[in-house]
Amino acid sequence: MPRSEPDPLPPGRLAAELLAASAWFDEALLARLEQRGWPPLSPTRSRLFLALSRGDVLVSDLARELDVSRQAVHKLLAGLQHEGLVDRRQDEHDRRAQRVGLTARGRELARDAGHILAQLERELGERIGDDTVESLRAALARDRGPSPASAGRVSARRAGGASPAG
Repeated sequence: MPRSEPDPLPPGRLAAELLAASAWFDEALLARLEQRGWPPLSPTRSRLFLALSRGDVLVSDLARELDVSRQAVHKLLAGLQHEGLVDRRQDEHDRRAQRVGLTARGRELARDAGHILAQLERELGERIGDDTVESLRAALARDRGPSPASAGRVSARRAGGASPAG
C-alpha cells in the first residue's frame, strides 16, 4: 500500500515540532558520542558546547545565550574543563571577565559531532525524503529577522533581571 502524505501541521504547532525535531537530533547525537567513547553530555551541556563550537566567548554571554545564571555556567564549565574539553582564561580587555573556548580535545569532539549530525541528516532523508530535508535546510537558512520578543522583556533581562539557574 503506498505511503500517504501526512496531514500538514495545524497553525500553532510548528514551534513545538521544531523543538521535538531538535530533541530527536540531540538525543541521537549524545548517544552516539557516548558510544564513541566521549564523556556523557546532557542536553544543557550540548547547548553550551554548540555555543563554544562557534569560537571563544565570555562566560556572561554564555549565560545569556543559555538563559541560565553565570553560576550555572561556571558549574557546567568546571565539568567540561575537568574532562579536558574547554579552557577558561581572563579576558584580555576586561580583567573581571572570563573567556572560555574549546581545547584541542574539545574541537575534536565538535568535529566528531559534526560528522554524526551529517549522518543523522542522511538518515532523516531516508525516512522523510532527501527533497524534504533539502527543503528544510533551505527554509531554515533564510533570514528570519530579529526575534519578535517584546522590547520590555529583552530590556528587563539586559538590565539584570533574574534568570533561571537551569
